[in-house]
Amino acid sequence: MLWSLLLACVGSVPAVSVEHPAPMEAVDLSSPGPIRHTAVVSARWTVPLSGLLDLSDPKTAHLEDGPQDIVLPVHVLEHPEHGLFVIDTGVARELPIGPPLTWLAEPMDVVEPLADVVERVGEGAELQGVFLTHAHLDHVLGLPDVPLDVPVYAGPGEEQARGVDGRLLFRTVRRALGDRPLTTWGFDDAPALGAVERAVDVFGDGSLYALWVPGHTPGSTAYLARTVEGPVLFAGDCSHTRFGWDHDVIPGDFTESPEGNRESLAALRALAVEVGARVEVGHEE
Repeated sequence: MLWSLLLACVGSVPAVSVEHPAPMEAVDLSSPGPIRHTAVVSARWTVPLSGLLDLSDPKTAHLEDGPQDIVLPVHVLEHPEHGLFVIDTGVARELPIGPPLTWLAEPMDVVEPLADVVERVGEGAELQGVFLTHAHLDHVLGLPDVPLDVPVYAGPGEEQARGVDGRLLFRTVRRALGDRPLTTWGFDDAPALGAVERAVDVFGDGSLYALWVPGHTPGSTAYLARTVEGPVLFAGDCSHTRFGWDHDVIPGDFTESPEGNRESLAALRALAVEVGARVEVGHEE
């Protein structure tokens, strides 16, 4: 009973919903836009291949499970009017991982902490917000480098842990968020965007969309940005790897709902073809 109570204490974080500006109509999603995008590797890590890819899929029959090198990226978005934002957080100068999970950081090679990324790429500009693809551990480790008055956005459901393992890991999410709430996208009344069932026009100018792609987690969110070099789709962990994206293979053990992930991956792949987007997968350069 005591263990259950302790787990319940770390099972959620405060959350608030965000009001969205009215979406711009008749935007050509295939055209370049105002956003400048810079991709940065914040850290390198090693995880089991069976977590990244569904090894029961016939298309992976030639692959064997084992350690797989991945990256923890930060995608910096610079909007000429709204300022500097990041998609996912890489790692902080001081990792928020505490006992009993400190062993998770042992194989991690820190390349450039989030604070250094923002300072270098933003050239002194202040960070205006963080857009999470989801709240798994490897996507929130940079949050301690984010000032507490900077909002952190994620899909609804990411404010809660799921399962015993999830509750243990969620302790780090709470520590990383600090005293700030998680701001959740209002997908309930959001319209479709191509094959994606629900999408939010983040700035109301057709330059950036938050896309509801549940499956990997209930609130998993991808993003479509119209950058100066053309549309870029940030798939998050709807597809960890380029192989998974190219061959339509969902992630493996790390995904909570394989069927939901399969539907979301199909929708994202269709949208990418429709708008001619370059695709950034979750954990490869």
